[in-house]
Amino acid sequence: MKNILERLGVSRRHFVVIGITLAVLVVAFLIFNNLTVSYARRWDIDWGYYSILSTFILLVVGVVVNFPVVARGWKSFRPSGKSICAFAGIALVFSVFMFGNISNTHRVLSDETSWESMGLQMFFDHTGGVCNEGIWKNGVLDCKTEVNNFKGKALGFVYSLVFNFMEPNRDTALLVNFPFYLLSLLFFFFALSKWFKNEWAALAATAFLGGMPIYLLQARSASTEVLYIFLLAVLMAWYAFVPANKVNWKHFLLTVPLLGFFAQTRQETVFAFIPFALYYYKYFFEKPHRLPLFVASVIAVSWPSVNTMAAYRGYDFQGGEHAAHSLENFWFNLKTNIEVMMNLDQDSSFGGIMQNPFYTTFTVILLAATAWLLFRLIYSRRYWRGALLGITFCLQIFVILLNVSGTFTIDINQRYVLVALPLFALIMALGLYDALEFSTKMKPEAAGKIILAVATALSVGLMIYHGDSYRHNMLYYKNKLLGEEDYLDKALENYPKNSIFIYARPWQMLASGHSSFSERSFMSWDNETFAKWQQVSGGNIYMVRGQDGYGELNRKSRVVGFKTTDQVDEILKDYKSERVLIEPKLFGYPLAMYKITAKKGVSTYLQNFFVSDMENNAMVVNKRFPETITCNYSLNGELQEELMLSLNSDTLLLDSSKIMAGMNRVTFECLMPDSDTLTLKKDFFVESPEVMLLSELKMESFEQAWGQPQKNATVEHRKITIDKEVFRYGIGSHAPSYLRYTLPRSYNKFHAVIGLDDESVGGDGASFIVMGDNRELFRSKRMYSTEKQTIAVDITGVRVLELRLDEGDKHDKDFDHGDWANAWLEAAR
Repeated sequence: MKNILERLGVSRRHFVVIGITLAVLVVAFLIFNNLTVSYARRWDIDWGYYSILSTFILLVVGVVVNFPVVARGWKSFRPSGKSICAFAGIALVFSVFMFGNISNTHRVLSDETSWESMGLQMFFDHTGGVCNEGIWKNGVLDCKTEVNNFKGKALGFVYSLVFNFMEPNRDTALLVNFPFYLLSLLFFFFALSKWFKNEWAALAATAFLGGMPIYLLQARSASTEVLYIFLLAVLMAWYAFVPANKVNWKHFLLTVPLLGFFAQTRQETVFAFIPFALYYYKYFFEKPHRLPLFVASVIAVSWPSVNTMAAYRGYDFQGGEHAAHSLENFWFNLKTNIEVMMNLDQDSSFGGIMQNPFYTTFTVILLAATAWLLFRLIYSRRYWRGALLGITFCLQIFVILLNVSGTFTIDINQRYVLVALPLFALIMALGLYDALEFSTKMKPEAAGKIILAVATALSVGLMIYHGDSYRHNMLYYKNKLLGEEDYLDKALENYPKNSIFIYARPWQMLASGHSSFSERSFMSWDNETFAKWQQVSGGNIYMVRGQDGYGELNRKSRVVGFKTTDQVDEILKDYKSERVLIEPKLFGYPLAMYKITAKKGVSTYLQNFFVSDMENNAMVVNKRFPETITCNYSLNGELQEELMLSLNSDTLLLDSSKIMAGMNRVTFECLMPDSDTLTLKKDFFVESPEVMLLSELKMESFEQAWGQPQKNATVEHRKITIDKEVFRYGIGSHAPSYLRYTLPRSYNKFHAVIGLDDESVGGDGASFIVMGDNRELFRSKRMYSTEKQTIAVDITGVRVLELRLDEGDKHDKDFDHGDWANAWLEAAR
């Protein structure tokens, strides 16, 4: 056995290196596997931006350190002037065609606009999530709801950089991909010129890549896959530039951050990293620390992508007859994808539009070239190293095909082929070139030029032949949401800038520069919140009913989607509205927009009065009606002076001597012109070293039967409301649950108002329990809807505070949404 290993060049050092590397991977896996979904999602939002910013800084350092190396070696690396001129000509032809025939617009709407909204959030707030709902004011986005996204963080970061120099909106984002398209072709050409040792064959592969339909279309959109190909091409060129016998540690100062950005284009990209280690395997095995350090570094810069896999673990992907990730999906997707790629059919009802994201001619060439290279691999024992690198790179493609949505029968997912396009183009050109040279014994340069002529003629010829298909947005022309977006983008230009739009896809509205909330959030607004946003918008709140607002969700479909039909119907039933826009013909459903004017069954005065949150011992009282009203107000239960409000906005100065550290409440009782009395309670918290809001304290861990505990909101992200009383602060949970906190100092009292939230209208009740260092300190009676209790629990000496919600005897977890409202901690004073 020892002799066999020695013949293979395998020594004890190799086993040590592999062992340490495996240990690094095991540790990374254990960290990943033990991340809770809630922690992973919180980390993604709080630290996702700073993580990728650190990777960007490391990238800049890598460029600076390696610049002298590039400058010295560039002359011997660059292709000839003739081939560069030929490249420029081909790129020019593609560019002219694209600008003349392909519209610059979204093609995968929900994903693209979410990445744009992520870029906005990175730019304005320096966080890593997607701004899902928010308000635009004076060119600045104030995000109200931030959510996670499982891919595209690298593209969002690029947008955040570009927004420093151009307007932060969708139109700017749509300009980003075309430069990446051109640069990807250039770096791809450089890399293959070195690897093929034939610049003309390399240029043929570049012509194949640049002329592929799906790439041309996505280069005029906001898809993350274009950035993916660009980064892959840069990595290929960098690896081709530094041969295995000349690599050193400086090389990896650039390689590692490039791989980090590459990992954050698509979630499956981390599965493509093996060939980037195999390429320099001799270097890595020379010293026992090199490979483990490389792997650990790549994991570190790729961690946001790994973390979001943990954040979406257990996500309920819908659709299809097979499990979300399964071999059955793999075979189904592989079969249907080949069928689509071989499809010659055209949609005659739309003027003969092409249905194939990948010319059938190219598919035939790809299959033939693959067969030929396999023959050469086995018969002539050539290309073994390249085949190994290619196969390990394809692991990510295998992962995509395992996914329920990895089939090209879903038009918006045909872009997934982009991850394989560079490999396809390489195989096509190399197979044709090798077959021609092998069979004719032709000189390499002549064979390369012939293949270049064939590749260019096919790419340009097919592109021009199918020009009408490009002009009609082939592959995406049936997607009504794209037309809906373009229509709304033009129509909404005529509405006031401070308008607020209620829409199923609010992040899309934000990317276009419009303030927006979802229908579900709008339905949770109480009278005061509605009055507030009416004031902010100048009475311009509109609800858009588009494709998502009609019909029911098809849970059997492989397309992950949602419907807001019920919410839209309920809003139209509960609110007075005026239809201000209708387009009944273009989309197959009536695209409509309604101006929301008032809530039915509620006094006009009540829903046009609100008070701002306390700031600098003052509150601003606002009303949107001309009549004068009288209000009595109390501070912490003590009656203060009477207010006479005649102006639309007036400032109330609070008596600072009566404001205490901790929780405070101002209660207004106002007599409205229609003789109704409005009672409004406003809570505010005054910070000091002796007090702390529970919602400001990090939650150490939690377990909950349904959903996740929310800070200052219910488990369904609404305002905390118990028996119609609204609370500004607190923790919204769901029975059964426990929430665990490690207290940063010694506190004496835990204050809260406990009860089931008004959104929890059924169930068999729940009990609220306060534990301190595993001792029960308080247990409420069984509490039901509309019941609430104010508690002040002695927690003297407690280090670990645990809040529990126990479900009723029926162990029925439905409806039991428990609130720890206005929860705060107080130390002895």
